[in-house]
Amino acid sequence: MDIKILLIAVILSLSATSISCNKDDNGGDKRDVQDSLQHLADSVYNNFNEKWDIDKAGVFVYIDGPNGTYMASSNITPNPLPESHFRVASISKTFTAAAVMLLQQEEALNIDDFISEYIPNIPAYDIPYRNQITIKQLLQHRSGVFDVTNNKIPESVNAPYAGMKYEDYVRSQDNQHTFTFEELVAINAEHQLSAAVPGKGFFYSNTGYNILGKIIEVVSGISYSEFIEQKFTTPLGLTGTYSAWKGSDLEMRTPYINSYLYIKGEETEETSQDNMSIHVTEGNIVSTPKDITRWMQLLLTGNAGVNASNVALMKEMLPADGGHGVYGLGLVYDEGLGYGHNGAHLSYISSLRYNPDTGITVLMSANFIRIDPATGNESVFDLGLDIRDACHVAIREYQK
Repeated sequence: MDIKILLIAVILSLSATSISCNKDDNGGDKRDVQDSLQHLADSVYNNFNEKWDIDKAGVFVYIDGPNGTYMASSNITPNPLPESHFRVASISKTFTAAAVMLLQQEEALNIDDFISEYIPNIPAYDIPYRNQITIKQLLQHRSGVFDVTNNKIPESVNAPYAGMKYEDYVRSQDNQHTFTFEELVAINAEHQLSAAVPGKGFFYSNTGYNILGKIIEVVSGISYSEFIEQKFTTPLGLTGTYSAWKGSDLEMRTPYINSYLYIKGEETEETSQDNMSIHVTEGNIVSTPKDITRWMQLLLTGNAGVNASNVALMKEMLPADGGHGVYGLGLVYDEGLGYGHNGAHLSYISSLRYNPDTGITVLMSANFIRIDPATGNESVFDLGLDIRDACHVAIREYQK
């Protein structure tokens, strides 16, 4: 069954089914939101299980707003808690973007400046168009910086990792290698790799965010992870959120939500332990449902340290691609959901949004990724869309 048809069926069934209710002050029926969200979580998981036989993993939803805070999960053992850690993947980019905007607010940098004004003049950063790429373009994924993390290195490159993902090449020799910004950006510099001329379109680039990390370090005088801790997680009381950066730091803090990789035709792999050092700035943050939704609320309401005028700049959207729709400065936007970001990493996939019109924040996540070698990343893309669509239903049920 198509997920959109399924979700419509969920809404209709929730409207018609007798579930536990209580009366509001005016004597009217008030839906039990917890039961409604549990029904949704079970329905979404059952759909995934019917399509892909997902026996060990499932989904969870966390929602917060004027009507209270609720969490529901399906087929995740043990049941995830608001304080359970998981990898938020590319939702990490919201921290990096906020760090840059905070530095702009403090007049330590200007996002319209070219990156060459801040990056040391050393070979590792001598990338194509270095003197034409602005900080803002990096934030928007419109810099044309070749994405070393997500793409295979062209076979034409004279290097032992040609035709491979650089990460796979290195980790096959040392799975606990600690990657650095210099190391990753230097691939582009050494081989003069570029995806496009700056400003000529949307080209999602984790490596572009690695460059932002270096700029944050140069301007602030401290490491990226220290900056995130000192400026955001500690002062905001986000005690369950941290930046994992060491190659040997494979296991998350407890309690954490296990994750599983399903590859068609192969044995299911447990993937909770991982080397996240290659993803610093663009996908390395570990958080909890309670913390990450709180972070998005604080950021978008101007209460995370970044003032309202700089948050407004982050929310200025431009056309992106099919997976992102529109993209601002480290943020995406969906009508009816609001602002936030998606995240996908082995093996967590999430959508997080805050709607300033309603004050509602919703997080929907699966603790698995399913890959069909015959279709590449198509099933991952479909899973992400399914998770985002489920966010819409969760909000509708929350508001009833």
